[in-house]
Amino acid sequence: MGLTTHPTLLVTVDGLPVSGIFFDRLVSLTITDREGIRSDTINLVFNNAAPHVAAPRRGARVEVTLMAGAGGSFVGAYIIDRVEYECLPYRIAVKGHSADLRAGMKTSRARHWDNASVKDIVAEKAADHGLQAKISDAVSGHVYDWIGQQDETDLNFLERLAKRHGALFTIKNGVLLWLERGTGQLADGSVITAGIVSHPDIIEGSCRITETDVDRFATVKAYWQDRAGAARREVIVPADPEASGEHVLRDPFSSEAEARAAATAAARDITRGLVETSCAIVGRPSLMAGQPVTYAGVGPMADGRGFLTDQVTHSFTKSGGLRTTFTGKLKATS
Repeated sequence: MGLTTHPTLLVTVDGLPVSGIFFDRLVSLTITDREGIRSDTINLVFNNAAPHVAAPRRGARVEVTLMAGAGGSFVGAYIIDRVEYECLPYRIAVKGHSADLRAGMKTSRARHWDNASVKDIVAEKAADHGLQAKISDAVSGHVYDWIGQQDETDLNFLERLAKRHGALFTIKNGVLLWLERGTGQLADGSVITAGIVSHPDIIEGSCRITETDVDRFATVKAYWQDRAGAARREVIVPADPEASGEHVLRDPFSSEAEARAAATAAARDITRGLVETSCAIVGRPSLMAGQPVTYAGVGPMADGRGFLTDQVTHSFTKSGGLRTTFTGKLKATS
């Protein structure tokens, strides 16, 4: 429908609220929230016509609050890591990443665990970085006889562990979240409230639902090392019953249970990826990545289908106001 929202925008730089020239020169503000840890970003563009102004310094902490009435609110904190100066016309582009991505997570480490569960390991990593932890039992119960982290950053190690167990690993507002991927559930098993998208919300020409046969497989195979029998064994789980072919996980696993969990998670991701959506709506700052979305009153191919957002972008311009765009995949069924 081409509707937009003009939000209330509050910004602080290194703890000090900005006003005046900051907002006078602001051309656009874009916040992107994605599933996973290497995700949240901010992009600010300023008019830098004479008299020229100074940009926020690299390393500055920028906190943003977006409020849009019934559209709810969004609060995020970012560290500026890139500043670009453009000439003729004069502009400044300022970019940053989530302040929750701890610098220490990018330092290589070497250690190992004996007889430790995934939950134990994740909780220990959270404590190492001064984070609270909310960990779903559904993807953290596996116990390793031995697992090692060898010259690997905590970031890479946790991402690798999450992939093996079908977990969504991210950090939001000082909390390390370890959730079951694709379900829209919190660590305690409760379901995140779904966002309802109806016909009046949608920017005309933006709503799409895509069904595809690409990457369809009937089964998923994973290998595990049977130490007792000194042999490599396999686990096969069903994926798409209407497809043919087999998707093989190349990484070896340490036990049958771990291999089965990884294959099951991969099969679920394959099924979810067969149906995807993208849409732009009137600004809704409360919508976030990982949140379920359901269409209502949009059309027969959309209504009632549950999707899980994997990327949400809030874009503000003075002329266009606030718009929210999202992409997502079919929500996994239990």
